[in-house]
Amino acid sequence: MPRDDGPERAPAARAPATIVFRGHDFGWGSAGKLHAILTDLTDQVSPPPRLIGVGTVLGRPLLAKLPVDTWYYRPPTTTEGLRALLHRHRVSAALVVLDAEFASALLAAGCPTVFVDSLPYLWTGNDTIPHNATRYCAQLCESLPRTCWGSLRAIERLTWTEAILSAPAPAHHAGTPGLAVLNLGGLHSPLGGDSANAYPGLVVEPTLRALAQAGLRTVEICGNVDPDTSWVQGARRAGIPVRVGPRSHAEFLALLDRAQLLVTSPGLTTLLEAAQRRLPTVCLPPQNVSQILNGDRFATAVDAACRVPWPPEVLDLRQVEAVRAQGEHAALSVVYGAIERAARQADTRVRERLRRDVYAAVRRARRVSDWGGLLGRMGTRGAHQVVQRLGEVLAEHPGPTSAGRETG
Repeated sequence: MPRDDGPERAPAARAPATIVFRGHDFGWGSAGKLHAILTDLTDQVSPPPRLIGVGTVLGRPLLAKLPVDTWYYRPPTTTEGLRALLHRHRVSAALVVLDAEFASALLAAGCPTVFVDSLPYLWTGNDTIPHNATRYCAQLCESLPRTCWGSLRAIERLTWTEAILSAPAPAHHAGTPGLAVLNLGGLHSPLGGDSANAYPGLVVEPTLRALAQAGLRTVEICGNVDPDTSWVQGARRAGIPVRVGPRSHAEFLALLDRAQLLVTSPGLTTLLEAAQRRLPTVCLPPQNVSQILNGDRFATAVDAACRVPWPPEVLDLRQVEAVRAQGEHAALSVVYGAIERAARQADTRVRERLRRDVYAAVRRARRVSDWGGLLGRMGTRGAHQVVQRLGEVLAEHPGPTSAGRETG
């Protein structure tokens, strides 16, 4: 006769893990990747993890809808301070997008770290990346220049992912007639000087005039834009109604679902999001080195006539290539210096050349039949794949128990 040991005990509820995350404050690409990954993480993992955000100041408008438990404006500056933060919140693991310095600091503090690299083709032997990350998730790309081979070979636990994108809206949107989205992205780099104002000051007004000439009716200007900046006032006089201001990532994607045309600086995440939606797209001149390479990929995979280059009197790409092997910082100094000089000179011929080239690119975009070429064979499940790698790390490193967890 079986012995009665009393009522069966229900299994103890599994305490949620705590994840600390950070993206690099260089443009908005990191925040877009974080939004896609963390949305998948909180939707698919039960119980959903607690999220602790560190830094990512520039990207916070894009991440506004995420259930972040605690934000820290900036990370601690010492290993001891970082360990104290990790202990305070009983952090199980970290997710870092493109911020190699912070990823290395976390690893030095003993925190298992998943590092996400959407630009593996950019690095040279003079760039620092966290080769010893617990998982190093590199987004697939069509080709890898020789300059990056040495850096990638040194990565200890490299795994390739498909494109890291948020899931598209389930319903098909016919689009708002005449609506164009003009995207300027994050407009910020720690090394960029005044280029955050110089770039839109050069390109926005000619672009708006070209869109008006092409028959577009309304333009939503998105990006890290202060509506009171002087160039915004000029944009409002370009002959086409505009709305200006930052949006959350979800709001930006909803705009893409409604738009009939995207005109954007060539940030990779935005180009992939447009390709996912088969949205006609025009590439503006690049703001930085990665955007030069992204524009090349777009021109090869989609249509070179839909990419607007800098006039040669603004930026000679041979000068950028000549210093590429010295690392990203050296090449960025060439790009930023060229943009700032052109903005100071205020040459009306440059603006007129940009207007003509944008208008020609918009006309060409109306004849392109396939807008999915940039995705190629990459796939679109990268966010889910990063979450899988994060799950592996949590299984391998269970981390602290939930007893006595502080809310900070």
